[in-house]
Amino acid sequence: MQPRIRDFIETKDGLIFAVVTYYHPKDRYIAFLRYYPSDQGSRVHKNKKYSKVASTQESFIFLKKHYPQYLFFSDVTGSYLQSVPLNMVSKIYFPWIGLKKVSENPATPYEKKIFRLSQIFSEIPENKKGITGSALLGLHTEMSDIDFVIYGLDNFQKARRILRDSIKEGTLSNLSRKHWTKSFKKRFPHKSPLSLAEFIWHEKRKWHKGIIDETIFDILLVRNYKEIHEQYSQKKFRRKYKVTLTCTVVDSSLAFDYPAIFKVECSDPLIKEVYSYTHTYVGQAFEGEKIKVRGYLEEVQGNESYKRIVVGTSREAEDEYIKVIKPVR
Repeated sequence: MQPRIRDFIETKDGLIFAVVTYYHPKDRYIAFLRYYPSDQGSRVHKNKKYSKVASTQESFIFLKKHYPQYLFFSDVTGSYLQSVPLNMVSKIYFPWIGLKKVSENPATPYEKKIFRLSQIFSEIPENKKGITGSALLGLHTEMSDIDFVIYGLDNFQKARRILRDSIKEGTLSNLSRKHWTKSFKKRFPHKSPLSLAEFIWHEKRKWHKGIIDETIFDILLVRNYKEIHEQYSQKKFRRKYKVTLTCTVVDSSLAFDYPAIFKVECSDPLIKEVYSYTHTYVGQAFEGEKIKVRGYLEEVQGNESYKRIVVGTSREAEDEYIKVIKPVR
């Protein structure tokens, strides 16, 4: 079974990588380092202490110094990527299996919250829900957030509706300004291209985040296998330079995917898409809305040649953004 986004891979070296794409070369899985064994680590996995990588840049530095075999030059992107060679895979963690295990025996207060959350989303079939992040790996604490996975585009939209209705009914709670402020500082630890007010305005209308018994959770989209239509190396991407443009969103059906994809119309007719590789801008805009975008222009070569703008070339994306300047809802 080919790993998808939200899956995790443990290597024979004990490293833990997050899968970041639906498309992989034949000999490796593209994934980025998230946790590594460390005597100074504050998390425990299989009786070993682990540390979490603080940033994308730090993960590249760490691998280059200690595990260069997990870096490879991609002809598709024309840059170095992180990946796990097939012969180094020890275990793949699947969110739907993680939720199944928790649901069979929710022993701790944290696990009972996960089980209750799954019950609230009872309209979604059991094999179309999961948990990811630290909860999937057993690296969580009782203070950890919950990353709740929904498989399939239709199921995800249904989950957003259930979340909205449950908050209105009082079954779940919305985030307070204090929570939003904490999230803002986490997303932008140094410099922010959005004001706090802009950040909160965009986030509140996404309906992909809530609170269950004082624990914050996200609902995260993973496409069904039948909804994945491309293959690795079907297209090639060449990064050019940073641009700031105003565009209109013409299709936001994959706005909550990873990467988030917005099909757009811009002053340059060759620019067809805006991609976001940072969770900050997932679900940021909807069909018909005018947006201001700052990111890297890339040329896409394949059956059809066009251009796209990439936002979030680092996790922090301090000088890259998507802002709605003319909303429709």
